[in-house]
Amino acid sequence: MNFKKRNYLKLSITISITILLLIGFSISTYAISLEVDDRGEDVKEVQTLLKKVGYDISTDGIFGYRTKEVVKDFQVNNNLKVDGIVGDNTYDSLKKMAEDIKYVVNKGDTLYGIANRFDTTVQDIKESNNITGDIIRPGDTLFISNNGRGGGDEDRLYSNIIHEVQRGDALLSIAKKYGVDVQTIKNANNLNSNKIIIGQNLVIPFQERDSKSKFSLREGVFIWPLQGSISSYYGWRTDPVNGRNDFHQGLDISVPLGTEIRAASSGKVTKSGWISGFGKTIVIDHGEGIETLYAHNSSLLVSVGQKVSTGQIIARAGSTGKSTGSHLHFGVLDNDDPVDPMQYLP
Repeated sequence: MNFKKRNYLKLSITISITILLLIGFSISTYAISLEVDDRGEDVKEVQTLLKKVGYDISTDGIFGYRTKEVVKDFQVNNNLKVDGIVGDNTYDSLKKMAEDIKYVVNKGDTLYGIANRFDTTVQDIKESNNITGDIIRPGDTLFISNNGRGGGDEDRLYSNIIHEVQRGDALLSIAKKYGVDVQTIKNANNLNSNKIIIGQNLVIPFQERDSKSKFSLREGVFIWPLQGSISSYYGWRTDPVNGRNDFHQGLDISVPLGTEIRAASSGKVTKSGWISGFGKTIVIDHGEGIETLYAHNSSLLVSVGQKVSTGQIIARAGSTGKSTGSHLHFGVLDNDDPVDPMQYLP
């Protein structure tokens, strides 16, 4: 091989190596970057992932301003740089979040408990696993959509209450208290009979309103804040303190001192303190001008500005203010006007 051929071979090898290195460098440093006006399969994949983790978005493969706003929402909820651009960090977080979780059912598990644990809904789990009933068994494998939408409890359509069985409780009385049917409670707790025992914790599932929908008073919109005997109804009565004929603007429920009081529906606490005549009082704003009032309490367990969910314990019963014994005065206000609570309780 002469000198000229050797130099040509060296040059060819050098060029080939350089090209390979450049290609390898380009692949290793490739970064995804999708923004407004981009379109194609990459955009469609991102839209599909966003839809899978719970966002309302079309999967048309066009990165428009709606897609940008949804991407920004995702970035805000996941502590990412908020610019509406899908870069490596946003894409990697979205991809990881959209991966399904593989869960093996343990003894004592219920669909409602699992849904609550993974911040999803029973319906989502059923659809992902082709489940038609409510019964699951230890050893079953469930695939759970990793719904990382965020946004807090107020955006969820389903909520659960944990009820501890007390002496004298029966499934029928518990169902009436929370406005659900007996079979729903049995399904949620994998019960094969109506037998329950004192101290047992029961999951009480029910559907709540969407935070985006309007709140309207209707029959059964509230759960009972506690169980007890009604000592005074809404309407005209002889006042037990001064003996005068007065209009009673709520419902008095007699219970022992310290009985737990629950929020009748989800909302935001606007008052937690002393009100003349009512004593220690909680007021919850449910939106659209609807409020509930809980008076004469011995202690208050929530503060102003706090968001509460249906069934959350907010106070303990007492006899503060103008009162003749331990009870709860439960009131419902429609744009500051008192209305009969009995019309809206189950």
